[in-house]
Amino acid sequence: MHILSLALSLLAAASTVAAAPQKGWNGNFKTHIAFGDSYTDESRLSYLIAHNGTNPPVGWIAPDSNSSASGGHSWARYATYYTGATLYNYAVSGAVCSNELTPRFLSSINRDFPDVEGYEVPAFAADLRSGALDVDWKTTVVSLWIGTNDLGGGLFMDHAQKRGATEVDYTKCVWKQLRSLHKLGARNFVLLNIAPLDLSPLYSTEPGPSRFWLNKGTNMTAISSTMASTVASVNEIFSLRAAAYTKSQLPNSKLAILDTNSLLADIYHRPELYLNGTAPLNVTGYNYGCTADYSRCRTYRGDDRDAFMWYDELHPSEQVGRVLAKVWTEVVRGGKKWVTFF
Repeated sequence: MHILSLALSLLAAASTVAAAPQKGWNGNFKTHIAFGDSYTDESRLSYLIAHNGTNPPVGWIAPDSNSSASGGHSWARYATYYTGATLYNYAVSGAVCSNELTPRFLSSINRDFPDVEGYEVPAFAADLRSGALDVDWKTTVVSLWIGTNDLGGGLFMDHAQKRGATEVDYTKCVWKQLRSLHKLGARNFVLLNIAPLDLSPLYSTEPGPSRFWLNKGTNMTAISSTMASTVASVNEIFSLRAAAYTKSQLPNSKLAILDTNSLLADIYHRPELYLNGTAPLNVTGYNYGCTADYSRCRTYRGDDRDAFMWYDELHPSEQVGRVLAKVWTEVVRGGKKWVTFF
């Protein structure tokens, strides 16, 4: 189904069957379970690489790490600092929603990056069954932030997904993961929508090769506008699907869509409200870069990295992660900014 036709059908469903969005939460959450990719991962991919691609054993808890893709701690860890909640982090750098749609091979583990559907959710389910996790669903919130790789260069941007797969299938996959987690007992969900990837150095109108997309091409205007259109369409489908189906497919649950797209766009346009550091605030460049073959890497003004919106060509900086964590914390405590509740 085409993105436009699905959006129209979801809009019709939302207007006829969905209740009005619920009021904000007022939860005293004690546990945070996170799923996603490098925007959230802090140490799971590192384990896989260190152990020749072998998955962590049942009951393994991802430890805190200050060497995530943000250049420091991940936003999920900062959310733990701000709330005191226990974090169980299943995110894997490089992950997609499903390898049945958009597989990505990683030579250092000699297999595809573990995905949300095939690895992250099943790993959590196995840990839950083993009794290794202390989870009270009444005081637990589940976060899912996935799509940066699925929609990006090397996959949908290069038309390199599995034959016949579309962005609509990706949105269905995301919703399927929420349903799977609901069956396991989850009742409080935060779905983080797709960041404004067109504003990142990788997909902006600025030219240049990238280690994250070797076949990037040179028409940056087309690349940036295509990414902006794709992200806007996917995020609209997320909202329409939530309005139409939350009540019927996630019964007795609360779903919040955290609008990371608008939040990061605001950081881009008004950095003085969010970034800091002694260097001039920078939303178009990045703090750390490598050549395409990783033979040479360079950190630019490492002591001033909080002045940057982007740590590298694709990943938000640690300072942006702090901002996001504060917003997430406000959301789960009942805040109404940058979020829609269903």
